Amino acid sequence: MSRIISLFFVFIFVFGNAQTASKDSLPASINGNLNQQFDYVFQKSNSFQEYKVIKKEYFALLKENSTDSVNRFKKELEQLKGNFLAYDKNLQSLKDTLATTKSSLEEVKNAQNNMNFFGISVAKSSYSMIMWGIVLALLFLSLIILFRFKNAKTIANESLRNFEKLEEDFEDFKRKSLEKEQKLGRQLQDEINKHKN
Repeated sequence: MSRIISLFFVFIFVFGNAQTASKDSLPASINGNLNQQFDYVFQKSNSFQEYKVIKKEYFALLKENSTDSVNRFKKELEQLKGNFLAYDKNLQSLKDTLATTKSSLEEVKNAQNNMNFFGISVAKSSYSMIMWGIVLALLFLSLIILFRFKNAKTIANESLRNFEKLEEDFEDFKRKSLEKEQKLGRQLQDEINKHKN
C-alpha cells in the first residue's frame, strides 16, 4: 500500500511539474556540448526507485542536439573526403611533373656541354644545378603535400571513429530509454490493475 501511495505522489510530482519549454526558456547549461547536456539532464532528472524520470522537453532537446551533432559530423566527414581526393589528385600531378623533370634531366646529361636556357648559353654543370634545384623544390613541395595528406587522413579517421562512437552512444541511450519507459509502463499498469482489483 505504501508503494502505491509513493507511486501516486511521484506521478503527481512529475505531471505537476511538467511544462513545455522552448530552447530560449531552458537553462544555459542545456545548451553546452553533448556531455554537458547529458550531465545536466541527468542531474535535473527526478529519481524514482532506481530509475531517473526525464522531462520531455529535455529529452526532445537532447535528441535534437544529438541529431544535429551527428549531421555535422557527417558533413565534416564528407568535406574531409573531398579534401582527400583533392590531395590525391594534386599528389599524382606532382608525381607526373617529377617524372617529366627527371626525363628532361636525363636528356640534358646526354646533350652537349653548353646548352640554351631561355635563349642564354649555359654550361652543363650550371644547367644541372638549376634542374636539380627545380627537382628539389618539387620534391619538397611533394613532401609538404604528402604530410598534409596524412594529416587529413588522420583527422578523417578520427572524425569517423568519433562519429561511430557517438552513434553507438546515442543508440545505447535510445535503447535504455525505451527499456525504462516500458518498465515504468508495466509498473503503472500493474498498479492500475491492483487498484481495480
